[in-house]
Amino acid sequence: MGAEVRTIACDESGSEGENLVASQHPVFVHASVNLAVEDASEIRDAMRVSMQAQAPEMKSKTALAPSNRQALLGALARLRGAANICLVDKAYFLTSKLVALLMDARTSEVGVSIGELGYGRLYADYLDRNAGSAVGTERWDAVLGTFNRLIRSHQRANSQPPTVEPFFAALNDAMYHCDDEWAQELLFALWHARHLAYEYEGASKVELRELDPLMPTMTAVARTWAMRIGDTPFEFLADMYSGLTPEVRRYIVDAARMPLFVGDRPLPVPDLRGVTVADSRSDARIQIADVLAGVGREIGRLAFAGCFDDELQVAVHEMLDINIMASTGSPLDVLVERRPLPYCEKRSPKREDA
Repeated sequence: MGAEVRTIACDESGSEGENLVASQHPVFVHASVNLAVEDASEIRDAMRVSMQAQAPEMKSKTALAPSNRQALLGALARLRGAANICLVDKAYFLTSKLVALLMDARTSEVGVSIGELGYGRLYADYLDRNAGSAVGTERWDAVLGTFNRLIRSHQRANSQPPTVEPFFAALNDAMYHCDDEWAQELLFALWHARHLAYEYEGASKVELRELDPLMPTMTAVARTWAMRIGDTPFEFLADMYSGLTPEVRRYIVDAARMPLFVGDRPLPVPDLRGVTVADSRSDARIQIADVLAGVGREIGRLAFAGCFDDELQVAVHEMLDINIMASTGSPLDVLVERRPLPYCEKRSPKREDA
């Protein structure tokens, strides 16, 4: 008889699909919990009573109200060892896509992958940390914004699909107003790979799903749960989301189960059996994940404001996912590195490339 398949319920916060530059929230958060239905219901019901929640569904907005802080901290204490919060810096995620889809694709044409060699991470890190000051914030935002619009599948609903010209113009402007030598070299490398951007003109919505962070995040989170629960088989149970089509759910499972190395060190291969969806209104586990995702967004906001020791950040630190998507030294990176993560018995690579 095979081992019982656990259900890891999950939800996200700050999701605006492929809108990464003009987004309201700079951080995308994926939260997940390893709870039995009965335990989740008990925690949810206790929160509703202590927070005097009136809505039929427990939501993070209620839990994060200042008047409910102590009740929230009490609920979080009950989730220790059974929860995970993964943080994604949207601007970094987009920068890494810019490097991967142009620079890495260009070197792959001659049989060399900067991604596999680890340079893709290095280049995206440097640009994310330095390009804004090197070329000016407005110029760098223009590069990212025009690239975002070019490859965003949402734009394909328009009868006039986006062209490469605005992106080329923004990249050229940044390249010739750069006062950082290495940043300028990287911008020149992107310029020399610009011809690859033509394939995104007029591409269909089915062909393009590059910028929604949900898929790579769930893949990374699956590997973290393998660190948390070992070889135990599990499935993801997610809230209803239009992007989680059957095709996308199969992709997440296949990608998560694929062996992956950082250098010569293998990452955990999770025994992920599937991804299913359900209406959060009828599942307390997803409601708990929703609250946790809202908490993740709040601690990310605090980190970007320079705060790393708020009681909420301390309370959930053990829940933080080691596989964050953010540049080295960024506020989210500092937050995760602030204290040890007990489930990481050995030092593991902190992130997966986007």
